[in-house]
Amino acid sequence: MNKIDLMHKYFGRSRTHLCKECSHYKVIRHHDKTYRKCEVYGISNGAGTDWKASYIGCGLAPDKPYDGRPVVQLVGSNGDRKQKIDEPITGQMSLFAEEQQ
Repeated sequence: MNKIDLMHKYFGRSRTHLCKECSHYKVIRHHDKTYRKCEVYGISNGAGTDWKASYIGCGLAPDKPYDGRPVVQLVGSNGDRKQKIDEPITGQMSLFAEEQQ
């Protein structure tokens, strides 16, 4: 699932606004280069959070507030929710289970 599809999945789709019209869309200039980012999706120094002005805005456009964690932190690389660190990985064997046998 690509970035904008993920945003549409979580927040819906704007009927009238592009991302460039949204208050969460940021243009960042750094070392004579321009980077476009969505602060709701997440801002990093990498290309993985680069954003297109021409994307059809999500349901937060143009100016709905968002106080949650960046979406990129909430999902894995394939768009699925990340598993909590303390939860065992599905199908993973426990060392303690081996000792009890």
